Amino acid sequence: MSPNRWEQPAVYLQSGDPEQENTPILYAPGLLGARFTVNQPSRGQVGAEEGRSKRYQLIRTDSSMTVAPFRGAVAWWSDKTQYLVTTTVTALGRGRIAGVFQNAITPGYFGCVQVEGPATVKFIDAPTANPTAAGLFVIPSATNAKADCLAAGSAATYPALGISAGVYNAAAAEAVVDLNVPETT
Repeated sequence: MSPNRWEQPAVYLQSGDPEQENTPILYAPGLLGARFTVNQPSRGQVGAEEGRSKRYQLIRTDSSMTVAPFRGAVAWWSDKTQYLVTTTVTALGRGRIAGVFQNAITPGYFGCVQVEGPATVKFIDAPTANPTAAGLFVIPSATNAKADCLAAGSAATYPALGISAGVYNAAAAEAVVDLNVPETT
């Protein structure tokens, strides 16, 4: 049985995996912008991400961005009407979050950003608070492609990407975040 749910038509990805998609040509251009749900496959790992549903959106990366997408990079809308995303925070502002990349994508190519479910997120070098499993707000930072984590009891000044859901790996500046990026950001 397919890992896709019946809530949407099947989405064709050339790689077969939204966390591996990186293609210069979109097979079905009408699918651009589609949001779809996939059960996280077991990749021989044991952890918070395995076996959980994740939601993705099919996008195109902006060829003019200064920081190429990488695993955990925050994506902002460059042109939402064209489903064009960037890692450059100043394109339209910090509040225009599109999701989080889960793989490296060549600028100008098509791929997916994750918008819901457990995801690896890259943080600034010195986050306001270290992400923990306590469910702290994770927001977009003022640094290209990176997020920040707020201390407990702090109000989010920008739309939240989600809440922290795992231990912070300070050496890699990343943690698992339970994403919940709204469609209307």
